[in-house]
Amino acid sequence: MEAWLHQGEYDRAYDALVAAAERRFTTAARAAEALVDLAEFYSLYGEAEAAAWQAALAEARSRWPRVERDERFAALDFELAALEARAEHLPDASSPRARYHLAQGLAYLGRFEEAEEALPEPDRLPDFLASRAWALLGRIHESLGRLAEAAGAHAQAALRSSGKERLWSWLDAAALWLEAGVPEEAARALVGAEPLRGEAELSDRATYHYLRARVELALGNPERAAEEIVQAEGLEAAGAGLSHGTAMVRAQVHQQRGQEEAARAAYRDAERRAGEGDLPFVWHEWGLFELDHGDPVRAEALLRKAAHDAAYPHRAQALADLAEAHYRLGDGPAADAAAKEALEQATVPAAHLILGNRAYDLGAWDEALAHYRAAAAAAREGDRDWVSATEMIVDVLAQTGYPNPTEVAELAERLLPYLPPSDEWRETLRGYAERARALVREGRMLN
Repeated sequence: MEAWLHQGEYDRAYDALVAAAERRFTTAARAAEALVDLAEFYSLYGEAEAAAWQAALAEARSRWPRVERDERFAALDFELAALEARAEHLPDASSPRARYHLAQGLAYLGRFEEAEEALPEPDRLPDFLASRAWALLGRIHESLGRLAEAAGAHAQAALRSSGKERLWSWLDAAALWLEAGVPEEAARALVGAEPLRGEAELSDRATYHYLRARVELALGNPERAAEEIVQAEGLEAAGAGLSHGTAMVRAQVHQQRGQEEAARAAYRDAERRAGEGDLPFVWHEWGLFELDHGDPVRAEALLRKAAHDAAYPHRAQALADLAEAHYRLGDGPAADAAAKEALEQATVPAAHLILGNRAYDLGAWDEALAHYRAAAAAAREGDRDWVSATEMIVDVLAQTGYPNPTEVAELAERLLPYLPPSDEWRETLRGYAERARALVREGRMLN
């Protein structure tokens, strides 16, 4: 039966489980155990089979009341209660199978750190649960902001799955590798998905081409990305309908091609297609596009809508980007207010950058330097915010008389590999570094 579940032969597994639960002349204990097996089967479907799951547990309890002492029964009962947001007591469990169901329940409750602690080593579980445990670990990592680890866990789930589950796990892994900024790994995940898409649902095939387009964009291949997004939108049109996500990727394709008006048209398509919960994502990305293309008025209007949506998960970043729009429009007080509100919600490098720029403009060097240092510390080295913050740290140190020339020289050298050859900052940084090294040499000679 477990082999059938692992291979996706759910009808055969279900028939065997029902037959075991209904077998005549069996003991009450064995009947209850068979019903717990049946409840576990229903748990794989989550909310869709919650009523049958509950009925199987209730029948097991009715047949043999002592089944309540069984770890797996208690864990399945907790998982169902968590799914229905009525869980109270967390039962004890030592067996890997019971701990898996406790972890699933804790994840339903949003208690991800506890879920991670409860989850056993996935490969200690039966095959049909091992793949699901890897997928659960992926969701836990994602919820805790560990995108690369989440992608890796979904890849492990794919290697242990079959059929649709394997395809879904490869697609999840690819999406998370993209979010983690590792398109090469996303491409490898899509290689795993490619042979499985032939008999997949239209929506899954569309997702494959959508992710393929994002990979090509990230690798600097807009022409290939354009071909993939045409296929994705064609499959969407033939299936459940056009999504805002494909329109947004089309906008990014036009951006890389330098086709600004076509990009705006694609963002308008995305706005029309998006549901209420997705609109802030569209407004935020569209607003950043307008900022990058010199239209802070339009950017401010879009970013304000995204930043004022209390349910938007990236609201802090949207507030920081709104602060930048205000700053470019010359509205310093509004920029300060938006940046400070962003920092009340999260440590956002872009918000520190705006506050640093405001202090720099006023000649408040210590305050500016503190914000630039905070921005650099919060950003990942090489990211745009890190580069901007580190440039300004070097600039402030130079403007204030090179109080630490060694730091100026070291930071300038760290920055240069991240700047394109045409960047005007390259010469400025080289000049600062040369002056700093000269001061270091003079100091040594004096000593």
